[in-house]
Amino acid sequence: MKLPLAALAAKLSVALLLALTLGACQSGVSNPKGRTTLLGGKLLPETFASPDGLTLGADGNIYVSITQHATNWKHPAKIARIGADDSISDFFVLPPNERSGRTMPMGLVFAGDGHLYVADNQGGMDKGMNGSSSLLRVVIENGKPLRAERVVEGINAANGVAVWKDHIYVSDPDLRVSGRNLSGVYRFAISELKAGAPVKVTGVGDPHLILTIETRNKAARGANGIAFDSEGHLYVNNFGDVEVLRYTLDSAGNIARTEVFARLREKGVSSVDGMHTDAEDNLWIADILGNAVLRLSTKTGRVTFLAQSKVPSDDANSADGALDKDGALDTPSECILRGDKLYVSNIDLPIKPSVGDATQTITVISLK
Repeated sequence: MKLPLAALAAKLSVALLLALTLGACQSGVSNPKGRTTLLGGKLLPETFASPDGLTLGADGNIYVSITQHATNWKHPAKIARIGADDSISDFFVLPPNERSGRTMPMGLVFAGDGHLYVADNQGGMDKGMNGSSSLLRVVIENGKPLRAERVVEGINAANGVAVWKDHIYVSDPDLRVSGRNLSGVYRFAISELKAGAPVKVTGVGDPHLILTIETRNKAARGANGIAFDSEGHLYVNNFGDVEVLRYTLDSAGNIARTEVFARLREKGVSSVDGMHTDAEDNLWIADILGNAVLRLSTKTGRVTFLAQSKVPSDDANSADGALDKDGALDTPSECILRGDKLYVSNIDLPIKPSVGDATQTITVISLK
């Protein structure tokens, strides 16, 4: 029996959303504990559409890549800032990509030089955009953004970004090798990234490409979110196979050991998208297809679902928007911990059963 929309929304209240987890009774999976709300208690303005990448600055603020995907780039893509009081404001408007006229900022991270590095993912813009993605550097002085520099070119679908010591790492979910579902991670020394002379990568065989992943699931791409633990292990989400891979690097930064750290499909996880670590080396992962966020312990392998929202398959567009207003997750692409709160960017892509809608949100989960 199909419920009326109002009744359906009521049933999927915040309290119930936190209890709806897949595989919660399975070994190594915990039930969620938390309370889900909207950032600042309200929907985002239209000019903050489709938030994605998140990073924590030394100033305690969270920085967010605003892709503008849901508005078809009616407004320019930008970096926003979430203050200590959970208010959101503009930080820096990004320049458009020269070929597409649009920027699609995704992963971002502050490096030791104090600047902000941002992945511009042009992979899904238009046909013929192979090699059009790049790594941008937002130059910051005295806490103020001055300009953006394109420091790496030639990436197919720049996605996750991480930093370890004096190197920047960028994932490319699609290396576009004929007949193979191949993805990988690039590594760049910060010292080689020069304004006006971007590093040009060429995919397989390029010396900056330190690892490749062959994803078995041909219907989805591979390397996505990336993060380091405190010991320097590199974790890479293999999106299509729903696995977290762990890499040990040698002193020269080469891959010394590769292992499948966690096979998460058997834990009830549908996908592994953006990822961050915390001070205790937990991995915080967004499950965009499962409409969930979870914590994965790198010490025990235990999975804890923090929240999972269900979007009705009937009248999905209306229900999607109604649930947004209750702080529900809406195709979450990344999450990051600040204090006792988990911040989740809802990129709101039209991935079934969810569809893109007019409401734009960042969800905050209290872990008290």
